Formats: sequence, C-alpha cells, structure tokens
Amino acid sequence: MERKEAQTEINALRLQLDKWAQAYYTQDAPEVEDNVYDQKYRRLVELEGEFPELVTPDSITQRVGGQIDSDFTKVAHAIPMLSMGDVFSKEELAEFDQRIQKLVGHPVAYNVELKIDGLSLSLEYEEGKLVRASTRGNGTVGEDVTANAKYISDIPQILPQPLTTEVRGECYMGKEAFAKLNAERDESGLATFANPRNAAAGSLRQLDAKVTKKRQLSTFIYTWVNPPENIASQHQAISEMGKLGFHINETGQRLENLDQVYDYIDEYTKKRDSLPYGIDGIVLKVDDLSLQQELGNTVKVPRWEIAYKFPPEEQETIVREIEWTVGRTGVVTPTAVMDPVQLAGTTVARAVLHNPDLLMQKDVRIGDTVKLHKAGDIIPEISEVVLAKRPADSEKYVIPTVCPSCQEELVHLEDEVALRCINPSCPAQVEEGIIHFASRPAMNIAGLGPKIVKQLIAKGFVHNVADLYQLTPEDLAQLDHFKDKAISNLLTALDNSKKNSVELLLTGLGIDHVGAKAARLISQKFKNMEKISNLTVQELATIDTIGTTIAESITTYFAQPEVLKLIDRLKASGLNMEYLGADQAEEVEDNFFKDQTVVLTGKLEHYSRSEFSKKLQALGAKVTGSVSKKTNYVIYGADAGSKYAKAESLGIPLLTEEEAIAEIDKRNN
Repeated sequence: MERKEAQTEINALRLQLDKWAQAYYTQDAPEVEDNVYDQKYRRLVELEGEFPELVTPDSITQRVGGQIDSDFTKVAHAIPMLSMGDVFSKEELAEFDQRIQKLVGHPVAYNVELKIDGLSLSLEYEEGKLVRASTRGNGTVGEDVTANAKYISDIPQILPQPLTTEVRGECYMGKEAFAKLNAERDESGLATFANPRNAAAGSLRQLDAKVTKKRQLSTFIYTWVNPPENIASQHQAISEMGKLGFHINETGQRLENLDQVYDYIDEYTKKRDSLPYGIDGIVLKVDDLSLQQELGNTVKVPRWEIAYKFPPEEQETIVREIEWTVGRTGVVTPTAVMDPVQLAGTTVARAVLHNPDLLMQKDVRIGDTVKLHKAGDIIPEISEVVLAKRPADSEKYVIPTVCPSCQEELVHLEDEVALRCINPSCPAQVEEGIIHFASRPAMNIAGLGPKIVKQLIAKGFVHNVADLYQLTPEDLAQLDHFKDKAISNLLTALDNSKKNSVELLLTGLGIDHVGAKAARLISQKFKNMEKISNLTVQELATIDTIGTTIAESITTYFAQPEVLKLIDRLKASGLNMEYLGADQAEEVEDNFFKDQTVVLTGKLEHYSRSEFSKKLQALGAKVTGSVSKKTNYVIYGADAGSKYAKAESLGIPLLTEEEAIAEIDKRNN
C-alpha cells in the first residue's frame, strides 16, 4: 500500500472509531457490536504499525477510554487508569507470553481473572473512609461519582483498618438486574440498553443518585494501586482486599504456564452463560508485582497484562415476519420472527426490536438474513443485517400506524422512542392489565392465568379488573375445561384477594413506573387508597425513594374520572382499601432473622419466593438477590445453583427451607 492510500484509510478509520467511541463511552449507547469495533481498531493499529510516521497523538490508538463530556466534577488521576491490550486467539496469547519471557529473561506465573463486562471504577480512602469514587474517563481525567457509589451496596464506606489507599475495579450490572431494567424501560416506552456494560455506565453516571440506587449495581475490585509492602503478588493483593471487605471475584487463579491458562479459558468459555454476570474474556496479569513495575507501560496499556477476548457467539438466520404486540401500558413493540437457531445453549426464533427507531436504524426487512447474538448473554438481539444476502426484491419495512389489537391510531409521544396505543379500552391492554393485576407481586389471584383471562375477555365477561369480582359460577362454567373444582378455587382466590393490604391493589393497578416497592412505601406512609388517590406530587416526593417521575405518574393516573369510578367499584365489591402492614417506624422484636442479610435460591416447596421474602422482611431481614461477603444466610430449595456454590465458597451459613421455617416458627410459639 502506498503512503497516500494508507493516510486516506487511516483518516477514515479514525473518524469512524471516534464516532463509535463517543457513542460507547459518553452516550452509553453503542452503535455497533464490540467485535465490529475491534476489527476496525485492529486494522488501524496494523496500518499505523506499517506507517509509524502517520501516527498522531490524537489517534484513538494513543488515547485511553472516551472523551469527558458530562456535568460531573472532573477528577485528575494521580496514576493514570490505563486501558488493556487485547488478543483474540490462543496463538496471540502465546506470542504475549513469549514477549514477557524475553523481557524478563525467564518464565512467569500469571494471575488469571475473568474480564467483567462493566466500566472501570477507582475508590479512594483516607484514614479508612471512602472519600472519592471516579470513573476512568480518558485515563488521565475521570468523573467524580462518589455520591452514586455510596448507593452500591458492596462498596465499603469504612474499612476495618484506617488505611489511606486507592483500589480499582469494575462496576457492573448482573444479568438478572439488566434483564429487569430493560423490561421496565421497554414497558415505559424508553430506549433499552444494548448490553450490561452500558447499562452499568448509564446507571453509575446518573446526576440523580436515587436512580443509581435503584439499578442494582455491583463491583469486583482487582487492583490495589498502592498496596502495603508485605504484598508481593496480584493474587495476594486480591485476597487481602477481600479481607478488607471489598467485593472480589473468587474465580481468579495463579497459574504457572500457558497450558493451565488454556484450560482456564476452556472452562469459563463453557461456564460463561451460567454466570450471574457478563464476561467478555479472560485477563492475564503477571502475578509478581515487582515484575509488573519492571515491565512498565506503553503510552496506553500496561506491558504486563493482556485480555483474551471471547469470539462473538453469533448465528445467521432469516427474518420471516415482524410481529407487533401491545403491552399493559399501551407500548407497541416489534418482534422479529425468524428461522430457529441454536444460540448460547438455547433455541432462538424471536428477537425483540424494542421500538420503530431501532427497527429503522437496523433496516430489518422481511426475508433479510441477519446476525443474531444474545445481549448480556440473555436477550436475543439482531446485531446487523447481512446486506450481501438481501433478496433482490426486498422492500423497506413500513411501520404500522394503527394498533394491531384495536385498530385505533398509534401515537409517538414526545421524549419517547416507542409507539403507543392510547385507547384505554384496547383489548390487548385490558388483557395485559388484568394478567398483571392477578400476578403474584400484585393481588396474587391463583388460577387466573393468561389463558383464563383471554377467555373471560373473549366471552365479554370482563372488561376491566373490577369485573373480576362480579363473576359467577355460571360465567366460569362456560370456559373451556373449567370444571367445578377449578370454578370453586378461582372464586375462593378472588374472595381472598379482597383482604389484601392496599399496597398490593396499588401495585395491581399497573400505574406507570409504580412497582411493588414504591407501592409499599406509599401505602406505608399514607395508609389508605382515599388518601393516596388525592396526593400531590409534592406530598409523594416527601418519600425518600419516590422521584418526580413516579409522583407525576401517580397523580396523573388518579386525575382520570374513569380511574376513580374503577376504585369505587372495587371498594363496593368489598376490596380492602387500607394498609395492613407494619409501620416503617415499628420496632421488630428480636428474632433469628432480624437485621440479617438473606438470599433465597432454588425451588421452594412451601412458599413462593415473593411470599417467603415478605415473611423475612416482616422479621426485619434484608432480602437481597446476590450473595456477597455481607450475606448472613442463604436459604435454599431444590436445584440450588450458583448462589449456593458461592455461599459455600465464602463460608456463608446455608439453611434449608425447612430449617428457616423452623426458626420463624420459634418466634411464633
């Protein structure tokens, strides 16, 4: 290649990579998959290697991270937070090992760690107290996110020793929290996050710390910037940081040779899908800290560490149809229906496209061959259309203008990426609303599942949730395969639901942004439905975790005359409208679970997960979704998996469901 030709390609690559980096680092909204970015980046590195005179300081190959463009206070890192070199094959790992051996003159041991799919975070302590948390930013200057980091439960605010020190690691969002967050955003008509890394970044970099608090972020700490003199290795440093209360990843191993490293890679390539958090590779670090110092850094990356990136797990398939479904809140969502393929251990034939803007951006059409992967190893997602295989007669997909359920005109509300049906009588919305009303987190009406709800609406027996309480045995007898026992059970369940505390009814109404926790806090403070339905935004905002979005959603909901009529009908049917739970200020008597952090795992036999959580919370326990060193007990049922294993590895006491019930019963006797 001639120099002029190389310069042209280098300029184009830099422009494209800068644009993608801006979207990824600053906007937390990547435009392409990691492997596409990596291919372009490696091509730029290759060209700059061939023509070193064309390398400039502003090239992305000479910079770390992204540009700082936010309202956060800037933080200058005393020691730069560098990036990490990447390799994509075992052969390249072997080349890295040979370079290390050549530089130090002998074989070395590596501490091998999982590469967590998150964003870098620095934590600084003075006299044992957390004084600052900051993002990597551009490596030299980051963003001060201390206020938000204080809401991440596994970050210690005070160390057991009065150390003045700095540690670094990864802030991430677990797969379960990622899936839940995207589902909530989808339902609310908001843009979803592309992957857990961007969800974590978008959650940590919130100007409102209350948003961060809700997002269930976690950390893995793996670098001690200024360790005590008695710490000589990376493996030892991680172990000692764990003793100080930092959340460390227990899977790391000190390995003596590349064969052991390859075995580790093979092991976690297989285990990747079953981990509760996302990983995108394996990191090798020279274990000896003195050797790390000797090897030093390049302008951008340490010479003593390397990341082996997993190859993207993608399959090609053909889009046969695009279906549009109407959710409980009226959001109309497109889903691609495709030829089934095996992906990350499961058969996939559908992929949600989230909203019309995304569908148009990706330009997905009927008959297109597409590349399919799993975002966060969970959610099937189309990464791109294979344009070379697009049929010659392909036509651009036309976004529908009317609701697929009620045929009313769809609207595109300001500040939303979603299409909405705003017809309150839309059959699809009514159906989804009743299913939600009957669900376990809400009114918990056993026997009233989606199939029964569909039949009740189709036969004209139910038009809203109040109609459920007017059902007769004669009505139910007209349903398919619904006999005397099923009829009796459903009517009993409906009657029992009338006695629920009012927060379950508030949850069941399906008000935008109002989940079970918000409903409980509101009901706990204001006591009854009459008071709740007349609250102002200012009154609701007096509750610590209730922000303006939730407050405005509630007041808007109860301002509708048809809603007040619905509440009156429910009240006339005998539903309880009062809060029956314990007051927040009530002191719970001493018991086995008071002030204990508890995790539930496996299939429980005597209670649902939600019911058991409520029992434990009533006893003053904190029930969390993940196991850490702060967990006091793990209660397990059948088929307990990774949480059970982690509890064992951390030495956390394990209780069977029966043993836990026995402890609860001791208090009641």
